[in-house]
Amino acid sequence: MLYLDACEYAPKFLVVLTAREYLTRADCRRHLEQLRRRLRKDWPAIEWAILVEFQRRGALHLNLLIKGVPDEDERPLQELTAAFWCSRVDAEPWAQSCTSVYDGGGVIRYLAHHFNKPAQAPPRGWRGHRFSCTRGYLVRPASEMRLEARRALRLKRLLWKGIPGDFLEAELQLRDAVVWELWSVGRRGAVLEPLRPVLSC
Repeated sequence: MLYLDACEYAPKFLVVLTAREYLTRADCRRHLEQLRRRLRKDWPAIEWAILVEFQRRGALHLNLLIKGVPDEDERPLQELTAAFWCSRVDAEPWAQSCTSVYDGGGVIRYLAHHFNKPAQAPPRGWRGHRFSCTRGYLVRPASEMRLEARRALRLKRLLWKGIPGDFLEAELQLRDAVVWELWSVGRRGAVLEPLRPVLSC
């Protein structure tokens, strides 16, 4: 979903926020609300997506994909974000980073790779969402983007199965048209009745 979004409107900056203390997701939510309120004074159009990662020691750090900030404001964004974040949590300004994003799709793939690394997995018993975004971050509502992402993954699987690229759309439409029904069969093979609901593939 983030990759499809970045293809249409890529984030401008990647901000990484860390802390020495073991912050909870709820702690981060409060700090980030205040941080965004402060940043909106300078950049009213700022939007972000947040991806949570875990360090080897179990402490979390935050990856913020930022939109709505001009390219030339990298340094002011870095300084203001680091100063405000470190005033609220046990952290050092030098440990926070802000870098320009030159390849939106590339940075999304990089962050997605970290989600699959065992070393970056949440500690046992951790509950919470590892992804969230502000209301205006995505180019379309999240419900629509999720459907597009699922469809893109289905097309990718068909491609890996050897379906030629020219026939992917037709194959997907054909599979969507198939309707499966689950029937109950008696002991001697007599068909009794269809079981509901009908299963569509």
